[in-house]
Amino acid sequence: MRSLRTSRVLLTLGKELRETLRDRRTVAVMVLFPLVVYPLLSLLATQAIATRERKQDERPSQVAIVGGEPLLDEVRVRLRGEPKLFQIVDAGKPTDIDTGSLDALVQVRPASAAPTAGTPPLHLEIAYDTTRDESRKAEERVAEVLDHLAPPGCLTRFDVARRDLASGTKLGGYVMSKALPLMLVLMVLLGAFYPAIDVTAGERERGTLETILSSPIDRRDLLLGKVLAVTLLAATTGLLNLASMSLTLVQVMRIAAPAAALPIPWTRAAATILVILPSAFFAAALFVAVGSLARGFKEAQNLLMPVYFTVLLPTTVGTLGEFPLTGIACVVPGMNVTLLARELALGRGHLGVVLAVVGSTLVYGLLAVALAARLYDSERFLNIGDPRQAWSAKPGDRPAAEGPKSDAATSAGEAMFLFAIAYLLLYFVLLPLQQKNLVRGLLISQWGGLLALVALYARARGRRLADVLALRWPSARAVLGATMMGGSAWIAVGLLSQWLVPVPPEVIEKLQRALVPTDGSRSLWVILFVTALTPAVCEEALFRGPILRGLSSRLPAGAAIVVTGLLFGLFHMDLWRLLPTALLGMMLSWIAWQSESIVPAMLAHGLNNGLLLVLASRHLDQSLDNLGKPAQGAVFIGSLVLVAAGAALARSARPRARM
Repeated sequence: MRSLRTSRVLLTLGKELRETLRDRRTVAVMVLFPLVVYPLLSLLATQAIATRERKQDERPSQVAIVGGEPLLDEVRVRLRGEPKLFQIVDAGKPTDIDTGSLDALVQVRPASAAPTAGTPPLHLEIAYDTTRDESRKAEERVAEVLDHLAPPGCLTRFDVARRDLASGTKLGGYVMSKALPLMLVLMVLLGAFYPAIDVTAGERERGTLETILSSPIDRRDLLLGKVLAVTLLAATTGLLNLASMSLTLVQVMRIAAPAAALPIPWTRAAATILVILPSAFFAAALFVAVGSLARGFKEAQNLLMPVYFTVLLPTTVGTLGEFPLTGIACVVPGMNVTLLARELALGRGHLGVVLAVVGSTLVYGLLAVALAARLYDSERFLNIGDPRQAWSAKPGDRPAAEGPKSDAATSAGEAMFLFAIAYLLLYFVLLPLQQKNLVRGLLISQWGGLLALVALYARARGRRLADVLALRWPSARAVLGATMMGGSAWIAVGLLSQWLVPVPPEVIEKLQRALVPTDGSRSLWVILFVTALTPAVCEEALFRGPILRGLSSRLPAGAAIVVTGLLFGLFHMDLWRLLPTALLGMMLSWIAWQSESIVPAMLAHGLNNGLLLVLASRHLDQSLDNLGKPAQGAVFIGSLVLVAAGAALARSARPRARM
């Protein structure tokens, strides 16, 4: 055997490292993506779990005390003295705990034998259901109160017994609901990942894509066939993993507790199959749509990995936070199917909830199919390797002009790179500055952070800052339309957020105190400059400048607008502000796209923030909350009418030349 030569090994090592690091997409996925996603994931998960725990702590436990013994009267008095912890129900029975109308039941347990010397004469029993979080919380609270009934040093007058009312089948479903839903959705996503790459970028690399597209098959039919193929593969993966996880869970419980024969509710486990098919269809359609943008297998992996983690984020948050499947949770992609699988495992799935989750997931999949169909139906699909092709153009539009100006345009990769750098800068440097001094920190973050980052990017690319920002004078109609939208959209967005994701009052009060101090230490003009004008200029310079323009070089206009809005919402690092800021970001992106100028977006952004700050300074920002539902509905419709009128003006003012 020939001996190894260290010099040749090191030479090969250096060559492979250089070739790998030469690919900027690989570096971005290896370095920037983990640095951005993990802080964001931990931040949102922490906020979600903390909110869930705070709501549980603030909710009084529904407790019934049955019996007329003097000791029980003492227990009633003690529990009634803690109105924030307990709400005493006059009557109750164990079945009320199972239905959820009662959290715990306290009663005297009959003695099995005559009391002897040294044993307590009374036996109190706390009945609860371990499969319900509220019931477990109530049992802990009542037990803590009972432990403090006897003064220190005195003989205990009673002993406490805890009786879990959950049946073996129900407890088995509870154990299964803790592990199965997340793993099930995770396996479905993984099952769709590589097949989606193979039917898109894989065919492009093998050179078979042109042959397939030239066949006498409608491209929409071809695309749907690809999506359904990936769906079946992902669903099969999910079914196999469901069976494997269920059998593994049975074996683990047998090994851990041979004497405790915990039954597995196989019918409930089988019911979770309901989430597999819509999850597989959504994942397949989304991955195929994104994979269609890739030039090759490696780039498809780089593009799909962020999408994979983006879907996995709400899935993980929903599992860790143990959120109820109500309201907005029914339509959050990833989270909704995970929570539905949990409810089915617990035997609590209702028809309305099932229809909402399955229907919304299928709608998201159909939207992804429509996006992919638009890509496949364009002749530019075959020329995706040419970086000068503008995915934002519609069929029939003239191709982007060739030359130095087109080559120097912001790319989608550069747009995401700028977002990642801005996010890391905000998370690790600028947020600590804001915590020390809000005004100084905001000014440094905006002018010295976001705007300076865009200026450095323009200088590094040898381009004028005005060209990077699309800083040009808009038409009067565009200005008027942006003014109408910025002055009225906050009403619709605020009401919609209140209905779907109501913000806790303490969060609103904390934000108000930070931005608009009640002690008068900050004048209204300073407030408007720092938190209205400054974000309108600096945040728009980043998001409606290179990020929107870069994403629109690869994505259709609608997709670029939506993605830019979502990035804008995530950038604010607040779970409660995610929905309103994302909607506002989409509106501002649409304004900038239609007017082909960043100025109207800056105007609408500043007007939106300024109106909210003025109302907060006059203590009128919560006036909409005090209106009745009919009045709120009328105000909501009126604001939508103004937004639509402003949008019509902005659309009519769109120049013919594209951005």
